[in-house]
Amino acid sequence: MQRVAIIGAGTMGRTHCNAYLNIPDAQIVAVCDLDRSKAEGLAVRHGAAVFTSYEEMMSAAEFDILDICLPTYLHCKYALDAMEHGLHVFCEKPIALTEEDALKMIEKAEECNVRFTVGHVLRFFPSYSNAAELCREGRVGVPRLIRTTRNQAFPGWSWQNWYADYEKSGGPFVDLVIHDIDWIIHNFGEVERVYASSFNGKAERQEHGIAILRLKNGTICHVEGSWAYPKGSVFRMTYEIAGTDGDIEYDSVKDAPVWIQSSEDGQYRSDFLNPMSGPVEPYMLELKSFINAVEEGREPLISGQEALSALRVSLAALESSRTGCAVTV
Repeated sequence: MQRVAIIGAGTMGRTHCNAYLNIPDAQIVAVCDLDRSKAEGLAVRHGAAVFTSYEEMMSAAEFDILDICLPTYLHCKYALDAMEHGLHVFCEKPIALTEEDALKMIEKAEECNVRFTVGHVLRFFPSYSNAAELCREGRVGVPRLIRTTRNQAFPGWSWQNWYADYEKSGGPFVDLVIHDIDWIIHNFGEVERVYASSFNGKAERQEHGIAILRLKNGTICHVEGSWAYPKGSVFRMTYEIAGTDGDIEYDSVKDAPVWIQSSEDGQYRSDFLNPMSGPVEPYMLELKSFINAVEEGREPLISGQEALSALRVSLAALESSRTGCAVTV
């Protein structure tokens, strides 16, 4: 049984807490957040201890794994400290804001001989993993063009509005489309060159970016991510894989069997949901995969180096959008 402590009781902390309920080999023993009420709301379902200070949790609680669900700019600090204490670390994506910090985390995990992974959960979504498997089986021939979108309204619910600060979030290229970038690299090949365009934070609480990736094998990828949709807009992700012998398409809205219409603060809201639970829920699958790696003493399915590769491409897109020039990765 692996004892888990979660730091960060926001959206992802809540998502992870729900997922751990379906993992019999893991038990949440501590939840830490500056907002005690948020920590208590998650801890009560697990009978876990509640802390508002990381240092207090480290001294008072005993656990094997630290699950980091904090804003991106805090990932490196807490991961390094946990590793120094001999703890295994699951860190939400992206791995860090800079290549330098990411390398520190990777090297520290090796130095301390602890398991370390990053939450690139898209690999565990059946709609994405199945498409990649079909491509490996040659069902579309040789993939030549890949298009992905990941669009939503600005995430205004973030703690202290940290998403709006590029020095803390990196914007949509680093925080949002890094999901698709990791999926593309893992399944279709390494990125050679990036050209991108975006608002670069010039539109308050709105951002939209498009990156064109050329893979080393010649495949072209159009990767789009947006925080510019109107408030209340449904989150939507799509992909298209066009090959020499076929085409695969996916749209999360069309895939959703549940459609919820509501009104909030006088504004119309429409949500499309595809509820998955038990053995197919993606966040449960990724966390269980890490728990298994820890218990079996092997490397996790997603390595720190892979997370770094995705970050490098995201940072290249950010640089290209600022300079107007293509960037070689």
